[in-house]
Amino acid sequence: MKLIRRKSGTFTVPGDYLGVIEEFLPGGGTYIDDGIIYSSSTGHLLVDSHNRKISVYQKTNSPLIPKEGSLVLGTIVSIHNKNLNVRIFQIRDKPLFNPFNGIMHITDVRRGYVKTMLDVYQIGDIIRAKVISIKNREFHLSTQENELGVIHSKCSFCGDKLILSQNSLKCPQCNKPKWRKIASGYGKKDFIKLF
Repeated sequence: MKLIRRKSGTFTVPGDYLGVIEEFLPGGGTYIDDGIIYSSSTGHLLVDSHNRKISVYQKTNSPLIPKEGSLVLGTIVSIHNKNLNVRIFQIRDKPLFNPFNGIMHITDVRRGYVKTMLDVYQIGDIIRAKVISIKNREFHLSTQENELGVIHSKCSFCGDKLILSQNSLKCPQCNKPKWRKIASGYGKKDFIKLF
């Protein structure tokens, strides 16, 4: 345990002794263990003597990780009859340098019956989805809402970008309709692919 001078601006690392709960209220970037306040992050100490509060302002950014309720963008990397796997590359408008893996069960695709995942998605489709739960370090996704689903797709035969035509997608080369669970705003580029 490193003792530090309790002066605003002092550099701290996790585990640094900051004070006791009889002396200060714990603020952001701190934790309490047996009545003692410690730094929980790397950063600079802020001592608010007027309110008797002690905090640590982080020097480093916290890693960006999907949380329950987060809207994410990802590429479908594998499809099975009842589920699929997604490589999540963006959370809202923030691109990720290290993608996460997500999974989706057929019951979370849309409201109503879906016979097989291949009826609504294809490998390579870019989808907007919502994280509905995190279990066993896996991000479970859903596209049931109108603004969720495919936002970019290519023809599986010729590779041309599919265009929106009424309520389905159509390949301009093959001229055949392609069925997908389409997100509202399909075709608007709201993603940045980094790989």
